[in-house]
Amino acid sequence: MLAPGRILGATVLFIVGLVAVAAAVGAFFRDPLQELSAAFVGLLGGPGIAIGYLIPDAFTVPIPNDAFGWFGIEGGVPFWEVVAWGTLGSITGGCVGYLIGRRLRTARWVSRFMTGRGRALERLIRRYGVWVVAVAALTPLPYSLSAWAAGAVHMRFGTFFAVSLTRVVRVAGALYLIQLGLLTAGG
Repeated sequence: MLAPGRILGATVLFIVGLVAVAAAVGAFFRDPLQELSAAFVGLLGGPGIAIGYLIPDAFTVPIPNDAFGWFGIEGGVPFWEVVAWGTLGSITGGCVGYLIGRRLRTARWVSRFMTGRGRALERLIRRYGVWVVAVAALTPLPYSLSAWAAGAVHMRFGTFFAVSLTRVVRVAGALYLIQLGLLTAGG
């Protein structure tokens, strides 16, 4: 079960960890990071940032979407433009995840997941509804899993989408912490 204390603890650890990682990478790998970021932005631009957020928020893959926001910031894209692209990608990814949960609920592997590890999440969504999606949208908890579960339990799409708009807070907050870490490193 997801206890508020555990969620708060995970969020605090995420904040401290993100600033520390950004500071360390900024201090030791600043030049290669800037070159990689400039190449990323030059090749893919804002749509690349959006895709970088969409994939992990739709398909539950171990790719940190904040890395793509980091590339955008380091590649010279203005902060609020990175937030806009990241939020667009994240919310779109959540909607794809919602549709996956809704459409594939009867698929054997999805059904197996929902009766296994996904069962607790499904129970939480049935009990607390939008609050589970909101917590996942705002914290380091996997937003994609909550999107899949929301689709699987047939939460109203309009409700899911409205709550998913809070992703803008998560995207902007993480990018702010990345900038703070880079500034701490003298970037």
